[in-house]
Amino acid sequence: MHDRLLPNLLAASGIGLLVGIAALSFSPLLVLGILAAAALFIYAILKRPEIGLLGYLIITSTIIERSNLPRIPIGVGRLLITDIILLAMIGLILIRLLVESDFKIIHTPLDLPLLAFGGIGMLATFLAIGQSSLTLNESLGEVRTVFSYMTFFIVTNLVREKGQLRTLIKGLFLLATIVALATIAQFILGNSVRILPGRVETLGTQGMRFLEVTRVIPPGQSVMVVAFIAVFTTLVLQRTRLIDALKLLQCSLLGLAIVVTFFRASWIMIALTVLIIGFLANRQERQKLLLWVLGAILSVTVILMVVMEQPESRAASLARAAFARLGTLANVATYEDQSSSLRSRDFEYGYALPKILANPFVGLGLGARYRPLTLRDYETFDGRRFIHNGHVYILLKTGVFGYVGLLWFMLCVLVRGLRYWRHISEPYMRGIVLAFALTSLGVLIVSIVEPYVMTPGWTPVIGIIAGINEIVLCRFSPGPSVVR
Repeated sequence: MHDRLLPNLLAASGIGLLVGIAALSFSPLLVLGILAAAALFIYAILKRPEIGLLGYLIITSTIIERSNLPRIPIGVGRLLITDIILLAMIGLILIRLLVESDFKIIHTPLDLPLLAFGGIGMLATFLAIGQSSLTLNESLGEVRTVFSYMTFFIVTNLVREKGQLRTLIKGLFLLATIVALATIAQFILGNSVRILPGRVETLGTQGMRFLEVTRVIPPGQSVMVVAFIAVFTTLVLQRTRLIDALKLLQCSLLGLAIVVTFFRASWIMIALTVLIIGFLANRQERQKLLLWVLGAILSVTVILMVVMEQPESRAASLARAAFARLGTLANVATYEDQSSSLRSRDFEYGYALPKILANPFVGLGLGARYRPLTLRDYETFDGRRFIHNGHVYILLKTGVFGYVGLLWFMLCVLVRGLRYWRHISEPYMRGIVLAFALTSLGVLIVSIVEPYVMTPGWTPVIGIIAGINEIVLCRFSPGPSVVR
């Protein structure tokens, strides 16, 4: 006891000294707030890792601008709080493996492809830094984006109880609903009063500007799309219950928020999902799906009839803008006119493809520039590292080897979900697995025009939903341990 007294006193004195210095350098109230938040965070990581994951999503994929987060210098670069959260939870897996005799690493068929993708991405980056074609600070943004996929391993290894799994899923849906409400509020306020980060701007489509319509694309667009697909799918696959009225309201809020993003990629993704569910569903489920879709069409029609009675209203402007935006998908000019938003990106391929051919195996490294500044760049956007086609993005930065790893991972999520979702006896979890599997397919398709696979708001969500599916399939499904 006495032997431990001196070290404990020294440790306590050291901590007190650090807190005192911090209080002199910053506001004492701020220091106390940070200490309280740190204590709460440590408790969440240790006791409820699913809460830690939701905290991570709050920062990366809701209504917070990551670029405004404080950075902690570490000599060779700077850490964000998101980095600390992920490193802490991965560290917890390793600590539990060392100190708990009954704690075993959960292995899944998705481990190897994801590790291959991440490992090759890191290798390509280290090689580029070693060759002085890239600096560490330049690489950190895209390294952080790829590192976010590691949320998959945190889910599969730390979310071990069914209660934890439900908390994670419901928390994801709650965050999506909050983002949806904030998005709708921003739309109502317009772009003159800004309450959200991300893109808040007057809508422009094929040369037309809708001055009364504000386009809102928050960082949490990803959770809204994922939650909408999942809530809709569970509504179709579950028996109709009284609580479905609340789910229907939630689905309506998410749908309206997704409409005011005016993100055609998300609309295509949702439409594709509904069609595939109709194809996969049995007769009873297909009838219910048809009922929900017809009910939605009828409700929208009635609302439009009321809204168009006042053609100068903002609601009428929203309806006209949405139909105009949707109509561009069937407009030949969208695919042929060089000035359309789709074809205006073609110049990126002229720079990217030669770089891919020159560095085919491991690419340029994460964070590397592949083109010079052009007239497409402006004060708040430097696109020298960015390309709209997510598949080309991965090929460019991690080469063929890294791309194969990511494609393998995403296809495993899809194939395993489609193959085994009917093995799950609980309708709710069955719907979750199917929805998340179809989301992975949607992400792959949409990434042809929008790089969801390398978008900071999307990559942690992709890792989490893939992990949720594996937990359901490997641990909470009846009968044979649905494949490992």
